[in-house]
Amino acid sequence: MDYFILTETSLFKLIRGESEIDPNAAYQDFVVQVINLCKQPDDGYKAVALTCAETELQFVSGVSAEIDLYAKKALTFVQKMLKLITDGKVISFASEEKNAPSGLRWTGQNTDFIELIYGLHTKKCINEGDVSLKDMLTAFMQFLDFEKPLANCYITYRDIKMRLLDNRATFLQEMTNELNWRMKEDDRKQAARK
Repeated sequence: MDYFILTETSLFKLIRGESEIDPNAAYQDFVVQVINLCKQPDDGYKAVALTCAETELQFVSGVSAEIDLYAKKALTFVQKMLKLITDGKVISFASEEKNAPSGLRWTGQNTDFIELIYGLHTKKCINEGDVSLKDMLTAFMQFLDFEKPLANCYITYRDIKMRLLDNRATFLQEMTNELNWRMKEDDRKQAARK
């Protein structure tokens, strides 16, 4: 998206001396352009375009009394629209965040992945437990570039629960055992160096 789209309107052409249009007509055209921009789906970019226009309008002065007046009106309008669309929230670019690869990829089994997510969800160590299982699953799948389809994690969880072992969370138990073994090996190597 062109962040400076609003600075190409007839109002800005008038301010730069590139047009002889009536200031009121230029202002009305600018308002229509801002409204059309704000009608677009919210992806964070329109707030940036409004911010660019706001910044440019803040430094308009000395053109003529009439043009300066319409620039101030446009500035006030942009600031109000910016406040309205952001509602005081920080601008985020969802489409960029989703596409930013972490460089990590899940290579384990589907059941292991589900067991890990359920374990983290049960332990309530993400957002102090105030997160849905679905949101956690989606976030971890994106972060770990999980390509395997998981049509229904609840069915996989049900299959895990049906295991006949004393410890049905086999992946988490294996992970615990291997981590303990690793720490013992690290301790052994450190003791041997002394």
